[in-house]
Amino acid sequence: MAYSKKRLIAAAMAGVLAMMSAFPGYAASRKKITSVSVSIKADIEPETDFGQEIIEIESSSNRYSVDGYEILNEGFYWTEDMTPEIRITLTADDDYYFTALTKDKVTLKGGAEFKKSTRQQSSSVLLLDVTLSSLQNSLKDMEGITLSDNGIATWPAISTAGSYEVRVYREGKIVGTSLETNTNSANCRERMMKPNETYMVKVRAVNKYDPTVKGDWTESNSVYISGEKVAQFKADPNASNVNTASGTTGEWKQEADGRWWYRRSDGTYPANQWEELGGKWYFFDENGYMKTGWIDWEGKSYYCSENGDMLTNCMTPDNYLVGEDGAWIAQ
Repeated sequence: MAYSKKRLIAAAMAGVLAMMSAFPGYAASRKKITSVSVSIKADIEPETDFGQEIIEIESSSNRYSVDGYEILNEGFYWTEDMTPEIRITLTADDDYYFTALTKDKVTLKGGAEFKKSTRQQSSSVLLLDVTLSSLQNSLKDMEGITLSDNGIATWPAISTAGSYEVRVYREGKIVGTSLETNTNSANCRERMMKPNETYMVKVRAVNKYDPTVKGDWTESNSVYISGEKVAQFKADPNASNVNTASGTTGEWKQEADGRWWYRRSDGTYPANQWEELGGKWYFFDENGYMKTGWIDWEGKSYYCSENGDMLTNCMTPDNYLVGEDGAWIAQ
């Protein structure tokens, strides 16, 4: 019986050797890939679906190529508190294979951090798990900045911005110091007091999680300010005629998806703030849309009805008491 086993083993070995002779590639030893280097550029906006991100991954190596990535985060869309995690697939050329690669053998350009590597398919495929920069530190590019001839600058809010810096320019030269605002608008009247001149503004966002992270300065349109306008600005430097609370004039707008927002008469809109309209208080989120339900604001909780107005001195639909100022009263 032992002899029979030896004969079977010998026959099997002969078959393997014959196959290797018929296919020289099996016999030839592949060359090792002992380190890898990839460059990663990511543009991911919070509150967008997975798949809408732009992630560019490149390598200059002629020994392996990049064959895409997959998202490892749970869920279906990006949120500003996420740290993106992706798995990059590298495929070795026919004459190469990957060795086991540790962190010191993997170079990642673009701010990504190595987590682990895994080999597959006889070491011809390498999976790299990496983390990208936290979305908390991201800032979407500013766009849509508008300066009206009422001296008010407005722009779409950015969800990861805690504040904005505004510079006013007259005939291309900066006027005074930068303004700071926590909303998506700024009153620039005090820096637009020279008549018959052309003005514009530049705005940049400041990250709300790390104020040292600031976006690029982005320009608005230019407006010509006449002597008549300057007289109005001097009479009302605080722009109370265009941005008071209950005195604001404007109109409600509804999007196709049913969300409401309020357009003031000067074209601005409230965002990330309360606004008094018609004697009632409404809260608008960072994108300018009216909110309903519970609102957490500066350490207190308020409730807005299905129509958007803040409830006061009553029980909410879920049986909590709110006071005269609308804040929840713990019982």
